[in-house]
Amino acid sequence: MNIHLRKQRGLSLISLMIALLIGTFLLAGLFTVWFQTRQTFSAQNKMAQLQDNERMALTILGNTVESAGYYPVAANYGTNPPSPAYTQANVFTATSPFTVAGQSVYGTHPTTGNDTLEVRFMADNNLGNTLDCLGQTDTARTLVTNTFKIDASNNLTCSVNGQAGLPIVPGVQTFVVYYGISTTHDSSVTEYLTADQVTANALWSYVQSVNLQLTFLNPLFGQPGQPGQASTTPTVTRIVSLTQTAK
Repeated sequence: MNIHLRKQRGLSLISLMIALLIGTFLLAGLFTVWFQTRQTFSAQNKMAQLQDNERMALTILGNTVESAGYYPVAANYGTNPPSPAYTQANVFTATSPFTVAGQSVYGTHPTTGNDTLEVRFMADNNLGNTLDCLGQTDTARTLVTNTFKIDASNNLTCSVNGQAGLPIVPGVQTFVVYYGISTTHDSSVTEYLTADQVTANALWSYVQSVNLQLTFLNPLFGQPGQPGQASTTPTVTRIVSLTQTAK
């Protein structure tokens, strides 16, 4: 009986190398898809955070400006009325840096750097009508001054009554404020001026509105997979009318 024995054969070295090469290409493709997906999610998260910061900054600034000049006039008719009765002029006296009786907003516009904005109102905790720029309630019937600045780390900061400023929104590159002026006190704004122009022309008692303008650092600038990104975002703006103005 003839028995034919066959030698066992495995993969050749060339076949093994081809298989490894194909596997490497497949893994590289999967890694590329994963990396691009990760970059996309990262960019989306950064843009979502940027939008939240923009919204928060304009909300805090706008709400504070809307409170400018507020005082609890109802207290004049309560069981413990002030003497003399509250008026715009005697509540908001001409105390530095506020130069006009009844003035509730003030700002600076330096030749370099960012603007500052100061807003004051009288606290009215009993009715829950007022919160300062840090979200705090303050002692009722006390004058509250809120000061907004941009610090060296690009944070929008807020200080209350001259205390140390606290960062409330990060990533702010520029902060500019324009003041709507109505020389006839009829609420019809005829022009918007910077703080130094308002001061130079003694127009603080004619301010009817505030135009808030903020530019943020672009979180996608210089990031992998994000060519052509500008270092800052387009300016976001909010115009807020003053409900109480100096008379």
